[in-house]
Amino acid sequence: MTENSSHINPPDNDHYSAEDEIDIIDLIRPLWQQKILIFVITFVIIAIAVVMVLRATPQYKIFTQLKSGTYRWDKDGAPLPYMKSSDLKNLLGSGLFNTYTAEIGLEDNAPKISISSTRQGSQLTAAIFWPDPVKGKKILSGYMNFLNQTNRNNNVAQTSGLQTQRKLLRKLIAKANEEIAADKLAQQKVELTIKQKEEELKLIDVASGRLGRKIERINVDIKMMLKQVQFLREQIKAAEETRNDYEKSRREIEENTTKIISLRDQLLQNPPEDTVQLLLLASTIQQNIAYLNTISQKIVNTGKEIISHRTEIAELAKKQEKSHLAIADLQSQIDSEIPKKKSDIQKEIINLRWKIEKEIASKITLLNQEIDSLNDKIRTISLVEVIECPQASTKPVKPNKKKIVALAGIMGGFLAVICAYVRYFWLNNRNKLGDKLNKKPSNA
Repeated sequence: MTENSSHINPPDNDHYSAEDEIDIIDLIRPLWQQKILIFVITFVIIAIAVVMVLRATPQYKIFTQLKSGTYRWDKDGAPLPYMKSSDLKNLLGSGLFNTYTAEIGLEDNAPKISISSTRQGSQLTAAIFWPDPVKGKKILSGYMNFLNQTNRNNNVAQTSGLQTQRKLLRKLIAKANEEIAADKLAQQKVELTIKQKEEELKLIDVASGRLGRKIERINVDIKMMLKQVQFLREQIKAAEETRNDYEKSRREIEENTTKIISLRDQLLQNPPEDTVQLLLLASTIQQNIAYLNTISQKIVNTGKEIISHRTEIAELAKKQEKSHLAIADLQSQIDSEIPKKKSDIQKEIINLRWKIEKEIASKITLLNQEIDSLNDKIRTISLVEVIECPQASTKPVKPNKKKIVALAGIMGGFLAVICAYVRYFWLNNRNKLGDKLNKKPSNA
């Protein structure tokens, strides 16, 4: 019995192990037989998913980068955050967003806001989903402005320090504006002084022109005097020639008179019978003597005329000398005094302009830069500082059509496979199941 039993048991073990093994063909056969059912179920589920995706409203992702606003600055000018990023994250994700959406009339259709932090943790990303990207950006921008408002009852405690800091900065801006106004007034005064100096330069140029014209008139007078001297010299030359002619005539008359007197004396030594000749000689002598007196008087007058002309020439020479001295004095003023005055005034103008450009203008520029910096600080003072303005995705993010259809296809395939196995099992075992169901009532 032991040996027989030992021979019988091995085949039984082989039988059981063969039944426990799963044949892949047996698994695939039901699927192949139910392939139409699988295809129909999968197709129907995918079609339902496609219809739902097509009917769903596309949602754009609206997001913005922000961080905690600045409250004050350290001694080096570095901004100090108003609150920690974790506190800001809790603030942004609190009921304030619902309050804001209620104020703008989006109570029922209000989107949900999600807040995420970067790896560094100093910056946050706020995001919402909305069908209209333009309106979505307005909603998110409005929420940022809503957070920084200072007239909300539930935000007074949060922003009172910010308001105090803004008032201090505005006082500094007002003081800087007063200094700018004073500097501009000083600049206007300096510009007025520059205009006065420029007018003085113009007057000096006018005076220089007058001196130049005066020198020209004196030169004209000198030229006239030179012509007059030349004329007088010609007169003197003519008078001297006339006097020489008179002298020559007088010598000739004197010689004739001497000869006539000698002839008369000879006739008186031997008186002629006819006295007419002596009378003629006496008359001639008298005429010559009278003519000599006349010529002598003309010679004297000519000499006086020459002396008068020479006196006039001497007086004209003195006038010329005085004119040359006057010209030298005027030219000295033009060449030295007037340029020196102009140089001094131009130096004053340069100094005044340097004062405007370097001192006053630089000071005004620095004050304007300080005002701009203070205004930037005022704009920076806030609960929330927006690093990047709200942006919208270029394409709708929700629903993800491909992902939904793909998931629908996968899920439909799983469901179809399950249904295929169930149907295959039912078709192959319905007779047995029917017999079992029929036997149960009879046994009872």
